[in-house]
Amino acid sequence: MLDFSGKDQKAQHVCMHYAEKLHADSLIPIIECKASVTSREEAATLSRFFWLMLEAAAEDRDKGIEVLGETDLQHWVGRSMNVISGYLSNIGYDDVWDQVSDEF
Repeated sequence: MLDFSGKDQKAQHVCMHYAEKLHADSLIPIIECKASVTSREEAATLSRFFWLMLEAAAEDRDKGIEVLGETDLQHWVGRSMNVISGYLSNIGYDDVWDQVSDEF
């Protein structure tokens, strides 16, 4: 499962915010660390979500929209990338992460 422990808990909150905003309902149990990625399709969905979240966070920053008490979430999006890409690599889906990342 994803590991948003310790200092990465705010990164998890950022992911949850954007999962709700982007209607990524199928990913919520994974982001909540209640479920694991179990297929290449889920790995691709989680990877795409990250890049869409990055774009949405950049849009919010450019519009001055405050999210979870901050207007610039770059640090937390970066931490989210480390958590998500590291997790996918650890479970054998690093190729999926790379393939989806190349699409963005």
